[in-house]
Amino acid sequence: MKTRVLILPLLLALLAAGCNRSGLVKATGRLTYRGQPVPSTYLTFYPDDVHKRPSHALTDDNGNFTVTNSRSDVGLFLGRHRVSLRYFPSGPEELGQAPPKASRDLKAVIARYGDPDKSTLHVEVTQSGQFFEINLE
Repeated sequence: MKTRVLILPLLLALLAAGCNRSGLVKATGRLTYRGQPVPSTYLTFYPDDVHKRPSHALTDDNGNFTVTNSRSDVGLFLGRHRVSLRYFPSGPEELGQAPPKASRDLKAVIARYGDPDKSTLHVEVTQSGQFFEINLE
């Protein structure tokens, strides 16, 4: 009986920490360039462990993002990740009904990080609920 009493709090603590059966942990962040938010940018997080699936995020107009791994799984795996970027125009922008959210110069900066094999962006995921402040150079 005492063993059950000790196991239940441990299980509840793991669930509260944001871990799940998939091994993913929750993460959010903000992408900026020269102190300004980078909008409409798709981030892909490639784990150094090549046996794990990449995770993804899309920045809002303020550069904020939440990382997902699939339509139903939120988060990314613990460990080091390479990060690639791609500008992601909105539907109205693609149709010429809205101006671009990023300048030509900002799109060029984003493109420098587009190749996942050459991107110099890296993050280290150490805990659930981690917030990444990613500043582009």
